[in-house]
Amino acid sequence: MMKPLSLGYRKIYMSSNFCMLYYLKNAELTECKTCEHSRYKPMTDREMTLVVHRKLRCFSFTPKLQRLFMSLKIVKHMIWHQSNDVMDEVMVHPFYGGDWKHFNNVHPQFSLKIRNVCLGLYSNGFNPFRSFFAPNSCWPVILTIYNLPPGMCMSPNFMFLSMVIPDPNSLSQNIDVCIQPLIDELKQLWSSGPLTYDISRK
Repeated sequence: MMKPLSLGYRKIYMSSNFCMLYYLKNAELTECKTCEHSRYKPMTDREMTLVVHRKLRCFSFTPKLQRLFMSLKIVKHMIWHQSNDVMDEVMVHPFYGGDWKHFNNVHPQFSLKIRNVCLGLYSNGFNPFRSFFAPNSCWPVILTIYNLPPGMCMSPNFMFLSMVIPDPNSLSQNIDVCIQPLIDELKQLWSSGPLTYDISRK
């Protein structure tokens, strides 16, 4: 579905115990540097090709972000957080919280540029096969855009799937290993930022 939009995904292989990704300088290794397990499952008589233990699927977030600035309907909402100073008694958006204000005080140069984007990251495990006896079989990692107003930022249309982590038994200690490609992309966005066309300003 996403390929025609140039929004495909890439596969990154993982060690069987979730302790390492075969990624960047480790891409060609055949066994894990931590647990020393093989990258591939043992071969059988029926299967004569090498099969990896686990695959992580990563969806690049940057092109999706760029497309928001190319839409006349959406781009005007991307600066909502700069034009809204009304404080309600009930906090309906992270913009009204103390953490947002603290971040702006720590990074004043970032907050001065109104088109810079603030993101929320969340994940939770689920079993797509509806079996209550089996553990979580995948963990989607989702990014949402806090620049958008309350009615939009938590809408499914603006929750972007960034990766799917396969069937871990317990991800609490290993999620930092699994999300490394996403962290690298976010670091790149933070340090340089891609050249992006803003349709509202041409």
